[in-house]
Amino acid sequence: MRITFLGTGTSQGVPLVGCKCPVCCSPDPKNNRKRPSLWLEFAGKSVLIDTSPEFRLQALECGISHIDAVLFTHAHADHIFGFDDIRRFNQMQRQTIPIYASANTIAVLKGLFSYAFAVNEDNWAVPRARAMIIDGDFSLFGQLCQPLLVYHGALPVTAFRIGDFAYVTDCSLIPAKTMSQLYGLDVLVIDALRYRPHTTHFNVDQALQVINTLQPKQAYLTHMCHEVEHTQLAASLPPTVAPAYDGLVIEVSQPPTKVI
Repeated sequence: MRITFLGTGTSQGVPLVGCKCPVCCSPDPKNNRKRPSLWLEFAGKSVLIDTSPEFRLQALECGISHIDAVLFTHAHADHIFGFDDIRRFNQMQRQTIPIYASANTIAVLKGLFSYAFAVNEDNWAVPRARAMIIDGDFSLFGQLCQPLLVYHGALPVTAFRIGDFAYVTDCSLIPAKTMSQLYGLDVLVIDALRYRPHTTHFNVDQALQVINTLQPKQAYLTHMCHEVEHTQLAASLPPTVAPAYDGLVIEVSQPPTKVI
């Protein structure tokens, strides 16, 4: 599985509008973070996790030319407001795109983007989505996909484990059951907003505590704000942990195909 980090920033992105701090003014492109999203390629398929407000730009920069499915973690603006831009892929593919999310997230998407879920087989001028409500493990193009419950403050958020890869964003609490489902990973991507504590996100120390417990072969920190300078953070981390950055591409070996 090939994984591309489309965005590794927070809800306001980095640089922050109107901010002149060293990170926001940094010439290092690894300190320039769009809103959070991933692109997964496996089994000849192309899958997004979330559609950030910069999705169009992310798709252009990373060369995304096809989308077979979109997984959504939750319905906050920084994770869904690029949804309308799937329409270009509908037009190119002449296909409705399946959208996988919890019932609550699907309800919000249908409320905001009702026109995308309307049945009109001849209209490719608008996005065309097919709602796939997640209520347990499911097969995603022949690969077992496990939706996992985490909490973003009081808000339930869907983390995803696909094979030996897991994506846990916008998280301040991982329930014991979910922790038990996150062992044995090759790669873990996890929320690490900043160094100071926050009410609805892990800070760097809390993310490292989770990583130390789960012991993935490699971990990447994401959803980082402008208080985090990439090179300084990277130098402080153990060898098996690194800060992710926009455009980072990694490869994860997949176990044998599992079909439910």
